[in-house]
Amino acid sequence: MHQELPPDDLELLSIELLDNAACRDLVLPLNDLENLIFGPDFACDTAQVQRWVDSGCLLYSAVTGEAVAGHRRVLSALSVFITSAAARDRMLLGEIADIEMEPWTPDLPDQPTIYLSSVVSVAPRHLVAMYDGLLRDVVQFRDAHNLTFHGGFAVATGAAGQRHMAKSGFRVLDGYKYRGTYDLMVIDAFTATTPFWSGLLRDDTAFLRRADASQGVSASMLPTEFQSLSPDGAREVEKRLALSKARRLRGKVDF
Repeated sequence: MHQELPPDDLELLSIELLDNAACRDLVLPLNDLENLIFGPDFACDTAQVQRWVDSGCLLYSAVTGEAVAGHRRVLSALSVFITSAAARDRMLLGEIADIEMEPWTPDLPDQPTIYLSSVVSVAPRHLVAMYDGLLRDVVQFRDAHNLTFHGGFAVATGAAGQRHMAKSGFRVLDGYKYRGTYDLMVIDAFTATTPFWSGLLRDDTAFLRRADASQGVSASMLPTEFQSLSPDGAREVEKRLALSKARRLRGKVDF
């Protein structure tokens, strides 16, 4: 679905909101945008992303804009993975990278969970529209498979991203770092504060409940208080985000 958005202050000829179905044809530019912004610690090739898209467990919402006739580019993007609780725990424990998690399938014995994969936006209005559109698609996925989502998780790549997630109800998971650098954040129905997460999550959950006992890791409950992110490791991501935003608005990143 393509939905025209009203003009804003970005000096574009047109702006469109794309749902997940429309984003399936934009895997390459979407992945290129995410690699550009989030850098080598999160980089993956298009084939790895395509595997998730083909599974139906990677869902996108995006906003595209046209500053010059015939040259449309991705301005903003939002994505989630639907994976299993077991894969989530392996990622939180540092055993695998996020792209190495397995898509959820109906034959898995454990519950599904939501990984907030990327949030990239050049305007607050884009973010609201993308969350609204993505909520419809994830609810459709959830209801089609008769699922219940108990929690979500994400990696905080920068201070701005962590503030954004904290406003949604995410909390820092104490004692765990992604790639030894980035804070991991988790959310459940009792901490969710935004329509997107409140509309998806039911009941509470315990994280790391299947952690390897030989590692001496006990089940970790959801933190109740927000903790701010250390600036270490965040500045480079913030710089890439600002540079990418400027390039997209100048028409340097087309598809």
